[in-house]
Amino acid sequence: MRPPNRIFAACAALVLVSLAGCERPGGCGGEYCGTLVFSSFGRISTLLPVVSDAAEERDIFDQIFLKLADMSIGGFKGDSGFVPQLARAWEWSDPLTLTFHLDPRARWQDGQPVTAQDVAFTFDAYTDTVVGAPDEHTLARIASVTAADSLTAVFRFRDRYPEMLYDAVYHMRILPQHLLQSVPRADWRTAAFGRAPVGDGPYRFVRWSQDQSVELQADSTFFLGRPHIRRLIWRFSGDPGTAITQVIAGDADAIHVLITPDNVARAQQAQHLAVYPYQGSVYTFVGFNLRTPDDSTKPHPILSDPVVRRALVLASNRSAMLQSVLGQYGAVPAAPISKLWPWLWGPALTPPPYDTAQAARL
Repeated sequence: MRPPNRIFAACAALVLVSLAGCERPGGCGGEYCGTLVFSSFGRISTLLPVVSDAAEERDIFDQIFLKLADMSIGGFKGDSGFVPQLARAWEWSDPLTLTFHLDPRARWQDGQPVTAQDVAFTFDAYTDTVVGAPDEHTLARIASVTAADSLTAVFRFRDRYPEMLYDAVYHMRILPQHLLQSVPRADWRTAAFGRAPVGDGPYRFVRWSQDQSVELQADSTFFLGRPHIRRLIWRFSGDPGTAITQVIAGDADAIHVLITPDNVARAQQAQHLAVYPYQGSVYTFVGFNLRTPDDSTKPHPILSDPVVRRALVLASNRSAMLQSVLGQYGAVPAAPISKLWPWLWGPALTPPPYDTAQAARL
């Protein structure tokens, strides 16, 4: 197998949770109650999904906005492994046409119905170069999205490929056309909607204290079922160590990612906390610039040569680098493959070896 021209690391992830979480006082009793406080070491700039893909913001987006469907916990394989959200069903009309049928119960939090026109509007926004969505390039193989009627959205693809359903549902959180169509798209990154969003998900936006916290409240009218935790709060700190300290000290209930073995060890020493490992959906890589820095129309004088890139890969001790950063909570994949797809981690597909002698010969 020819070694790839990038250096990859696939990550497992860990969630740190207080065993006494969700029990904060506040005069709430019963089944639908409690407050869950997340500690985050990031910062957020907007709550409008189309203009950001930052991890901290995505965690909040997923509580306010829905996709047509989402991956199940075990990941997906082909068209299997997806669970309905706004779409209650979907089918292939032909090899290049995918039709989604929206759940008629879905509502925006101002009471307006979620429609197929919202889906078409969302695709147009995500692929508009004026908006500059981070996920714009991932949708390039979708030719169009149209509304056949108020509850039927039709996706037409440019060609056939394995991730067609995944691309149609995973990258876009559906947006409310009636609230955003009058906002100039050049202004979306700073739009007022991004400071006080109206979504269709299980939680409603309550408040955002700049660089401090975001608070959401459960929507008791959510069409897929009332959330059992009444409030969600994200508290922001400047670095991972401070964020973890907040959980250890009881000032927060959970943190999503611990990252380093040192942080994991700190968490494991706190007996009132539980660490839950799970397979991460991301991989990290070092990319090579193939173009001349001052003229992107010209190939790079050194890195455009695949033999040079192969030598650099072989001369990189990826296992040692991985161990120093992630310890046992990561693996070196043979290609850009996350741990959510374990069937691709077979013995027939192996990463290029660490081989300085061979690198020197090249």
